[in-house]
This record gives sequence, C-alpha cells and structure tokens, in this order.
Amino acid sequence: MLNDRENILVALREKPLKVYEVMKRANVVNEEACQSLLLKMRDEGLVKFDIHKGRWLIG
Repeated sequence: MLNDRENILVALREKPLKVYEVMKRANVVNEEACQSLLLKMRDEGLVKFDIHKGRWLIG
C-alpha cells in the first residue's frame, strides 16, 4: 500500500492525470483500490482533484 502511494505521487509530479492514467503510470491493477487510495490521499491533503478537468494533481 505504501509503495502504491509513492508510485502515485511520482506519477502525478509530471502532470495532472485521470484515474486510468494514474493506474497505468503507478502500476496499480485494481481501479477501486486506486480510487480509494486517491481519496484517502486527498483527505490527507497530498493530492487534489480538479472537478472541471477530471484530473488528479499534487496538492
């Protein structure tokens, strides 16, 4: 789980990404797990979601 968090942050450092793009770059196979992790990270203030573009970015 911790490794997935690090991989997601590394993937988002380059540019804002959609969930599917985050999954591909961070090598997370389960979409539900990826979304759940992104939501937890959003609650912690690590990432943000741009509702207008539908992309995740570093918070």
